[in-house]
Amino acid sequence: MSDRLSGIDFFNVEYVDSLSSLRLREQPIDIIIAEIHADQADSLMLPCWLRELSASGRLRRIPHIIWTVLNDAPDSTTSQVAGIEHDRMEVINGISSIALASHTRLTRASGIRVEIVAENHPTQLLRVLEKFACTEHPAPPQSQSDRLELMLSEDEVVSAIATGSDLRVVLQPQYDLASCRMVGAEALIRWRHPHHGDIPLTILIPMVDRLGLDLLLFSYIEKTVIEILVALDRLGIAIPIAINASARTLCAAGLAARLAAKMHKAGLPTRRLKIELTEQMTSDNELALSASIMALRAKGFLISLGDFSAGAATLALLARIPFDEMKIDEKSVRAAGQFPQSSEIVSGIVSLARFFNLNLVAGGIEDSASIELLNRLGCSTGQGFALAHPLEQNDFLNLVAR
Repeated sequence: MSDRLSGIDFFNVEYVDSLSSLRLREQPIDIIIAEIHADQADSLMLPCWLRELSASGRLRRIPHIIWTVLNDAPDSTTSQVAGIEHDRMEVINGISSIALASHTRLTRASGIRVEIVAENHPTQLLRVLEKFACTEHPAPPQSQSDRLELMLSEDEVVSAIATGSDLRVVLQPQYDLASCRMVGAEALIRWRHPHHGDIPLTILIPMVDRLGLDLLLFSYIEKTVIEILVALDRLGIAIPIAINASARTLCAAGLAARLAAKMHKAGLPTRRLKIELTEQMTSDNELALSASIMALRAKGFLISLGDFSAGAATLALLARIPFDEMKIDEKSVRAAGQFPQSSEIVSGIVSLARFFNLNLVAGGIEDSASIELLNRLGCSTGQGFALAHPLEQNDFLNLVAR
C-alpha cells in the first residue's frame, strides 16, 4: 500500500505506525487509510474516536476513512462488503462480512464518509482517493441543544411552565394499521419561545426535569387533554389519549387519586386517559414506581411502556411491573424496514407483547412500506408521519369528527 500511495502526487502522505500517533488536533487530515483486521481493533474504533474529537470541538473537519482488506475477489464483491447488500456471509481478515457491512452502515449514518477497498486492487484505491479528494468534509456537529440552552435562562423555563405562556398541546393520531381507522392519540407539548421559536423537546424536557418542574408540566398537559377528551365525548367518540410521564412524575404522592377525581368530575371513564412511561428518567425506587403504577391501574387508567426496545433494562422492567401496552421505539421501527435482523427484533417484540397480553403500538412510522411490514409482523397499531403529523387541537377534533 505504501508503494502505491507514493506515486500519487496530489496528496501529502504521512505514515504512522498506529492511530494513536495521528496528530488530528494539530493539523487537518483529509483521508485516513487503515487496515481492517480482527487483531487491529483501533481501525474499527476509528469512527468513534473521530466523533468524540469532533463533538468536543477538537477537530477542524472530520476526515474521510478508507478501510483496506486483503481480498482476492473482484471489485464488485468488495463493494458488497462495503455495506450495501450481500447474500452470503464471508470472513474477511478475521471479521464477518455481515458484521463489517453493518459497522460500515452505522459509520455512514453517523456522518462519516467511509469506503472499503481491497489492498490488491490499486485502481480501486485510486478511484476512491479521487472521489474523496472532490468530496466535502462533514462539518463538526454543532449542538443546537448546547446553543439554545446557553440562550435560554432557567427563569424563562420556570415562567413558561408555571404560567402556560406560549405552551400548547398537539395531538399525534394513532391508527389501526389494517383499517386506517384512528384508535387513539398521543399528547405532545410544544413551547414556542417569543425569540427562539419552537424549542425542541430534547432541550425542554431535560431542563424541566433538572428544575423539578415535571409534575407542573404534567398537570398543564393533563388539564388540556381532559378538556379535549370532553370535546370528543360530546361528539360521541371514545378513544384514549396518552400523556407522557417520567418515573418521578408517576411516583408523585396522590397522583392516581387526583387524576381519577378530575376524570370523574369531567364525567369521563378513566380508561380514556393513558399514561405513557418515558425513559427520560429512571426511578431510583422501583418499588415506589411499581406501587404508583398499580394504583393508577386500580383506578382504571391504562399504563403504557413508551419507547420500548430490546434492551435488558426495559425487558427487566416489563417482567417486574405490569403494563397494559408498550410502544416500539422509533429507531427499531425505522431499522426494521432496512435490515433483516431488525425486522426479526420487531417480530420478537410482537411475540413478547402477545405473551404478556399487551397492546402494541409502533412509533415513528415514516413510509407506507413500514406500515405493510409492521402489519405483516403482527403489530396492528401505529403512529408517525406516514399516517399523520402532530395536529393542533382544532385540526385534530375536526379530523376525528370527519
